Amino acid sequence: PSGRLYNYRKWVAFALLSALFLFPFVKFHGEQLVLLNFLERKFVFFGLIFPPQDFYLFALAMLIFIVFIVSFTVVLGRLWCGWLCPQTIFMEMVFRRIEYWIEGNANKQRKLDASPWNAEKVFKKTLKHLIFLVISFAIANTFLAYIIGSDVLIKIAIEPIRFHISGFSSICFFTFIFYLVFAYVREIVCTVICPYGRLQGVLLDSQSLVVAYDV
Repeated sequence: PSGRLYNYRKWVAFALLSALFLFPFVKFHGEQLVLLNFLERKFVFFGLIFPPQDFYLFALAMLIFIVFIVSFTVVLGRLWCGWLCPQTIFMEMVFRRIEYWIEGNANKQRKLDASPWNAEKVFKKTLKHLIFLVISFAIANTFLAYIIGSDVLIKIAIEPIRFHISGFSSICFFTFIFYLVFAYVREIVCTVICPYGRLQGVLLDSQSLVVAYDV
């Protein structure tokens, strides 16, 4: 895809990905910039610490967020899905671009899948899935940095594995989950698993901005 709006989408995606991978490793007022440690019930947002007794603020924020999504969906359609959803950003701006770079466009990919297993096919498939695994590993580490804290994650990385069996197992598990989602499940997440995608039919009306065929 190309065009002015697609270029805007790329810059938005780049900004969001940068924030996602940087926030757990940036310190502010001695605390991690964003921390969602459910295990120790410690939540930090941009230097502000929220103990469990402040959890009602989180519930209120989630309600406001849901109302916000419903409101702009009625007007602007699936803006969230195309521009802000993590699944879309990783799938379209990271994994699929790598796939196109290695295997070519959709027609070339179909021809490659239908071709017999030769040296070229083995090389391209192996390279693609190795890169997918590396990126999934990076996402899994970032995800855990939000949950257990970047300091604990660094300890898991530099200390012997025997001291952090559960942490290392968690990294491997989430690496496999993210790899499975972006390498195989893909759009099924949007059409079957995602509750927002399932609710699209009741959130749109005849005046909503949608991309559709002109009958």
